[in-house]
Order: sequence, then C-alpha cells, then structure tokens
Amino acid sequence: MDLETLQFRAKTIQRIRDFFIQRGYLELDTPALSPHLIPESCLEVFRTDYLHPGTGEATPLYLVPSPEVHIKPLLARHQVSMFQLSKCYRNCESTGRIHSPEFTMLEYYTLGAGYLDTASITEELFNHLLPTQPPATEADPFAYLRPPFQRITMDEAFRQYVGFPLSSCPEARQLAEQAARLGIYEPQDNPFHQWPWDDLYELILVQCVEPQLPKDRPVLLMDYPAQVPCLAQDVPNPANPSRPLWKQRWELYVAGVELSNCYSEETDPEKVRAYFQQEGALKASTARIPHAIDPDYWQHFQHFPTCSGNALGVDRLIALLSGRTTIQGVLP
Repeated sequence: MDLETLQFRAKTIQRIRDFFIQRGYLELDTPALSPHLIPESCLEVFRTDYLHPGTGEATPLYLVPSPEVHIKPLLARHQVSMFQLSKCYRNCESTGRIHSPEFTMLEYYTLGAGYLDTASITEELFNHLLPTQPPATEADPFAYLRPPFQRITMDEAFRQYVGFPLSSCPEARQLAEQAARLGIYEPQDNPFHQWPWDDLYELILVQCVEPQLPKDRPVLLMDYPAQVPCLAQDVPNPANPSRPLWKQRWELYVAGVELSNCYSEETDPEKVRAYFQQEGALKASTARIPHAIDPDYWQHFQHFPTCSGNALGVDRLIALLSGRTTIQGVLP
C-alpha cells in the first residue's frame, strides 16, 4: 500500500472514531481470542491452542469472527452505547475483490434504538465521512455513496427482481420451483426438493436478487425472512402474532457491495437460549471447524437493554470512499 492510501485509511478510521465518541459512545478494545463463540452456521472460524506452561496442556481458543461475543456481555452489564474497530477473522473465505480472511470491522450498538434508528445513524456516519456535496452545476463523484439510502423490503425485492414475493413461498418445494424457473440449477443434478428452505432462499438472493439491486445510490435491503435464524427481533405479524414472517434486520449495499448487517437486537433470554441450542447443534454437525459454545451465554440477556447493533466492513467502506472497486489496495 502506498503512503497516500495509508494516510487516507488512517484518516478515515480516525473520523469514524471521532463520529462515535462525539455522540457519547464508549469505545471498546475486546480480545481477538475467545474460548467460545456465538454459533453461526454460515461461517467458519480459526482455531488455535493455548499451551499451559509446565504441563503443556492445550486449551482451544478461537479467533473472533466479530467482537459481538465480547460486546454483548458488556452491554448487559453497563448499558451504554458502545462501538469497536477491530480485526476479525473468518476461515474458508475466498481472497479477492471484496473478501479477505482477516479484515477490519466497525461494530456499534445504540441503546434505546431499533434497526430503523440505526439506519439514520449510518446515514449520518456517511455524511460525516463524505466530502461536502458540490454545487448542482458540478458532477458529484460520490453520488452513489450519499444518503438518503433507498429502502426496499426483502419481500418487495424478490417480487421486483425475480417475479414473485418471497412470502408466497413458505415451503422449500415452492422455492425449488422458482429456482428451476429462474434457470439456476439442473434438476437432474441438484435434487432441490431435499434442500432446506434457507439454502434455496440464499441461492436465489445471491444469484438473482443482489446483482439487480440499484448501484447508483446506497440501498437498505430490509426485513429478512424469519426462517433464517439470527439474533434479531421479529417484525410483528398482526395476522398471526405467534408466527412472525420477518426479522428486524437490514443489510446495506453500495455499488453492488454488501457493506453492513444491522439488527434490532434480540433481548428475550429464552429466544437467545433456543437460538444457541438450534444453531449450535447445526454448527456442531456441519462445521469444518467446530467451536465451543457457552451454554450459559443466554443469561446475559436476563437484563439486556433495548438496542440496535450494526457490523460494517471498514476495508470495503475505505475502498468505496477512495473510488476503488477492490479492497486489495486498501488492506494494510
């Protein structure tokens, strides 16, 4: 990396830090290693061992894929808004235009907020980082980055870009039929009727929906399906309160690049315990590198505050701010 890019990276990270400190957020510096992690079947982790002096006994430790596992107990205990800029690690990641197994993440949690509030805070962050908008008579090279963000629900995105609302396909068989119609698999080679709903949904989202999202301005893809487990609160379903259809979650796309992932954080300890049990069992049976899970982690949610958290890829953001299409030029 050349000196100019190093300076731009340092300045951007400092401006991110200033933005949150000026708004009263507590900056954290939590460990990169943990004896246990939050189970997420969608990613793989790095494992290492701590060798005890004298005995040589090995205790497994894991590089964190995000600082969330450390931040949430601190949120429960101190109940103040927090942020952290940290290195994160994800195994089995491709290396290329927008991926790296080691990357820098900004994670911020706002007390008393929901995911819609965090959308506004993120727009403010972008305005803070972007140069002043030029006069209307001049071209704006940063127009594709500027707020306000366009907002589209997942259900509407499926209807608009692949021809059916996601809510019309509650069964895996129905999604399989749509995948066949879209021509993204050969039935004889891929018996989709055996695939779970969430894998089919992910296939259509990644191959058919995401590539068609607008690239001339930032886009919030909102209200993710409740059938995909995550620690976000449910969107209330007046028609059937016991069966929510969506989660209070959005992801931000800029110029076709997925940039951040936001939740209204789940606060119900029983729902957190159920998530750990279900996702932990799936992780244990499918992960290439299984990891330890704290069976008592849910207890931090006995008095967990209402809050919203967002995880944002800093390398991708710096690349976009510097007019690049790849993170390779901005990685230290």
